Amino acid sequence: MPPGRRSGRHTGPRAVYVDDPFQAAGISDEDDAKKGANSPEGKGKLAKTEDFSSDDEFVAVSGDEVDDPVEDEEGSEDQAQNELEEGVSDLEDDASVIDEMESDTIKSPSKKQSSAFQIREPQFKKRAAGGIIVPSADETHSRGIIDPKEHLSKDTYYTLTFGSDERDLMSAVHSRFQWSKGIDSAFPTRSALEGGDEENHSLYGPTFGVHPDSVKEESTRGWDWYYDEDTGGRFRKRQRIETIEESVARQKYMPRPDERKHRVRLGPHNNQDLFDLGYHESFDFGKAWGQASSKSNSEKVREGWILNIGHKTNCMAWAPNQDGLSQYLAIAAPLTEDQKNEHRSEDSEPFSAFHPSESFSNALQIWEFKARKSQSDIKTLDMDYKPRLRQVICADWGDLRRMAWCTMPRAKREEDDEEVQKSIGLLATIWSDGGVRVMDIKIGRGPQKTDFVRIQSAAFEARPPSTVSTCVTWLSPSDLAVGCGNGFVAVWNIATSCATDPLPLLYRPVHSTYILSITSAYPAHPQTIATVSMDGETRMCSLIDPESEITSTVRMRAAAPYITWSPVMQCFVAGDENEFGRMIPIRRFFTTTNIARLSSNLSAMAPASPWHPCAIFGSAGGEVAGTNPFRRVLYNKEAIWQETWFTHEWIPSSSSESVGISRFHDGFRAENQKLAKYHTTDTKPLSGMGTSTTYEEGTHVTALGWNPNRCCAGWASAALGCGLVRVEDIAM
Repeated sequence: MPPGRRSGRHTGPRAVYVDDPFQAAGISDEDDAKKGANSPEGKGKLAKTEDFSSDDEFVAVSGDEVDDPVEDEEGSEDQAQNELEEGVSDLEDDASVIDEMESDTIKSPSKKQSSAFQIREPQFKKRAAGGIIVPSADETHSRGIIDPKEHLSKDTYYTLTFGSDERDLMSAVHSRFQWSKGIDSAFPTRSALEGGDEENHSLYGPTFGVHPDSVKEESTRGWDWYYDEDTGGRFRKRQRIETIEESVARQKYMPRPDERKHRVRLGPHNNQDLFDLGYHESFDFGKAWGQASSKSNSEKVREGWILNIGHKTNCMAWAPNQDGLSQYLAIAAPLTEDQKNEHRSEDSEPFSAFHPSESFSNALQIWEFKARKSQSDIKTLDMDYKPRLRQVICADWGDLRRMAWCTMPRAKREEDDEEVQKSIGLLATIWSDGGVRVMDIKIGRGPQKTDFVRIQSAAFEARPPSTVSTCVTWLSPSDLAVGCGNGFVAVWNIATSCATDPLPLLYRPVHSTYILSITSAYPAHPQTIATVSMDGETRMCSLIDPESEITSTVRMRAAAPYITWSPVMQCFVAGDENEFGRMIPIRRFFTTTNIARLSSNLSAMAPASPWHPCAIFGSAGGEVAGTNPFRRVLYNKEAIWQETWFTHEWIPSSSSESVGISRFHDGFRAENQKLAKYHTTDTKPLSGMGTSTTYEEGTHVTALGWNPNRCCAGWASAALGCGLVRVEDIAM
């Protein structure tokens, strides 16, 4: 008897995969065999395309789920074949769908081509004239901004960085002619500060994108409220000041002087000299560098002053709108812990930055520096005039944590000369009791002596609801924005506020926790502010609509409480986690660019100058470095040059004649800074583990500052943890 007929098919479950390229294209071995033997008329029909591949996509099943694999396969194959023929016939009847199928990238197999292979037409990215990629009509894109790292034209890159408005572009072009030279790659030069070529001046260049008429109007009409007898009179009368004795001020409101000297060693690396500096004394450290025989006394190798404040400086700022030879530096040094313990009670709560502190005594010191007379518009330090303490303002509001001068231009008026005292400017301050206060700083015109006064009430005082003030910035001559401990931002108008505890005009949440720093994009975008919070978030929002117009950049793991707006570069300059400094363009706030790298963590950063794009950073290791990142703004692949201003070391002394010894190192050259982590040997991991260094508390840099006045724009100041303050003209 002949043997029974057996099926040649596979007797088991057949695994079907979703990512099968042949099945996605509608091709299989069995279908080709059936079409060749049983369906000759199917040769001229369209093959199944990937539009219908989703109907046959199943996950492979196990053998237990299949009862009769042979019968199931035969039935499924016949059903699939019938559905395929019905689908193809429907496509032939619908001409519009056929045209769409023929335009697809996957082509049906031809007679001369094997049915097992398909050819995909190459797809090229279409670009517009400016280099922008133009998406096809069938692609879906979300709202966003073009990545500037692609190969774009300069016009497109400048538009993405500075904007498409003529005012922004002309301001950038003006700054490019003035600050894109090689000699000012780290610190500003005197030739560039004087203005450069007059031919390159544009209408919006010197005013940073603002019309000159608007700047002039703000410097005149913007200050009408201050000189008004009604509004300005009430503002000035609210500030009450009384004169106190020098002994009371030094004993209660200032750090107690130490009879021991502070020793300072500085000079050339191979021939340093040792100097003794007493409390509130100063000396010309240029003497330690010697003097070349071919130079006169006015052309020393280095010129600058070192002051001994006696205690660590919390904050420091130069007074703006000073066109004369006298320049004023405000310095705030808190009391020592021993002095604070004398006023603490036994049931006092522990200190917390989120709650108001006790009302400790503190004082604001105003120091005067002189500039040398010269024919040039850019002045240098007058080394024949020692720095003098002109005024000490005492208060009982706790530690003075932050200060910000009103840097808006202010035209001189006849009323200024008629007053008995000379007006320095408006100073906004943040105190540890949680309040924000604005003081009208004035000094006497008489003999050069120190005035000791106690302020009973400020010209403006306010507190945010149910929290404390943490940082402050100016929006206009009469408006200021304050960051709060609960993540809110409050805005007050100091001209119209008459109540004792005025409510803010705007009070909106920007962060979820403590705001460390705040700055305004004045003058081009005064309504735009940028903030840094304790959780590492850096955000930018518009005060016009802070709920919807808000954005953020890359979050830091460890927050750096430093951010400032550079009107020359039209970018925000901020600190980054660990030892980096970064730059954030306002038009591309979602991206950051590293512009500086120090050997240790950042501990200070100078507010940006309105006259040059150079930035200086201070570290916990006593290093102060400067860089000019504007060339990186113009071209994101440009090399970054960085130069160290000085490095400082401090160690305590066991001698009964000295409180400690400080050593300065100067004379560094500019270097092409590599911004990659662990590039230098000082931070390179040892045995695969990262290392960190712990420094003495008196070594680190606590505050930095640029002089905001054009005649002295090259002056820089640095405050150190040991109580020293260094002031030097670093313009080349």
